[in-house]
Amino acid sequence: MNTFRYLSFLDNTNPSQNEISGTDWQVMGKLELPLGSGADDAIESWLVETLSLLNLRTDFLNKVLKSAQEVAARAMQAEALMQFKHVHLLVFAPPDHASNRHNWGFFRIEKVENASVQDYPSHEIEFYLYQEGKC
Repeated sequence: MNTFRYLSFLDNTNPSQNEISGTDWQVMGKLELPLGSGADDAIESWLVETLSLLNLRTDFLNKVLKSAQEVAARAMQAEALMQFKHVHLLVFAPPDHASNRHNWGFFRIEKVENASVQDYPSHEIEFYLYQEGKC
């Protein structure tokens, strides 16, 4: 049975705990997807919960969701060939995000760790959400 692990969620009581040292990005959440999993529902559930604090417009949330599902499906196919064990999805946002509705944008970065570094290479997909006009 495949299990999905929510590796972390934003801790509103201690925001500095989720900040990346030397950057203006805060980790909103992490999700580990095992190889061969049907992940669309897990990604949707995780993203909706993770991004709920940002009060995003539905159309924007759906764009992020579609992007995450597409890239995870592609990564899962590549994993079978490259012997990955998991795909990791991470979501970052500015630490000073306001809870009211702003226009948001996002970009994503895929990272593939070299297999020679460890027994199993890792595949990480990072989503960076930003408020338009603030960058």
